[in-house]
Amino acid sequence: MGAVGNRRNLDESSARPFIRKSYEDYLEAILVIRTERGSCRNVDVAEFLGVTKPSVTKALANLTCEGLVSIVGYDVKLTSGGRRLAEETLAKHRFFEGMLLDAGVDAEVASEEACRMEHCISGDSFRRLADHLGGWREGGRDV
Repeated sequence: MGAVGNRRNLDESSARPFIRKSYEDYLEAILVIRTERGSCRNVDVAEFLGVTKPSVTKALANLTCEGLVSIVGYDVKLTSGGRRLAEETLAKHRFFEGMLLDAGVDAEVASEEACRMEHCISGDSFRRLADHLGGWREGGRDV
């Protein structure tokens, strides 16, 4: 199996468990950086995640092979599939971080723990949990 698993004969929802945690972090970082700055470079991702530039280069090569990102010049862009995964991961992060903050957890701890939580729950379970808890609104949008 490759870095993110064998996706042959898998539908979209069943393929997700094979996405590595670090790849979700990279996709989420690219989404946040592009939203804030309008563009994203390897060095921006390295700084955002606190990793080396060679690590970013290797991860982006793998994400490109998986069809989740494209690199045009120095600009790192999400494909539609990469954007979908990044938005899903970010929504989970914000949901769990918001719940932890509402419970009185320190902001830094809440962010770190939300980052771990976002990776261990499937999209279906996340949606069911959010629905069960009445949804959580971020910026006026339901997750």
